[in-house]
Amino acid sequence: MTTVYTSAEVARHNSAKDLWMIIHGGVYDLTKFLQEHPGGEEVLLKLAGADGTECFDEMGHTTEAVQLRETFKIGVLAAGDKGGSTSLVFDKKSPSVDDDDWEYQPPVKESSNLKPLFIGILVAIYAFIYYYFL
Repeated sequence: MTTVYTSAEVARHNSAKDLWMIIHGGVYDLTKFLQEHPGGEEVLLKLAGADGTECFDEMGHTTEAVQLRETFKIGVLAAGDKGGSTSLVFDKKSPSVDDDDWEYQPPVKESSNLKPLFIGILVAIYAFIYYYFL
């Protein structure tokens, strides 16, 4: 059974720590996706708690993006509830959106201390071989 939400309920989830959005009548909890969003956090934060259908469609998301979006779906908008509209419009003439020069940056992985350890082990093996066999 699908959970049904009103736009007022969705509107209460409008922060970086609790971010819901309406897209095509579906309700999505995008909190965990916020930092991974290729377009940046700002876009999602501006639409937090609102209907992002128009912006989502105008950005021309790929099929993969649509499939990924569905993994965050938590319910649907109540019948007859049109959801809130947003004043954030994405088009090439909009001065507030600079999407021509953005570049996807994958999440940064924390460095590991294994590389120096591995190099140390290789040096020790080399020294052993050199000392005993050469």
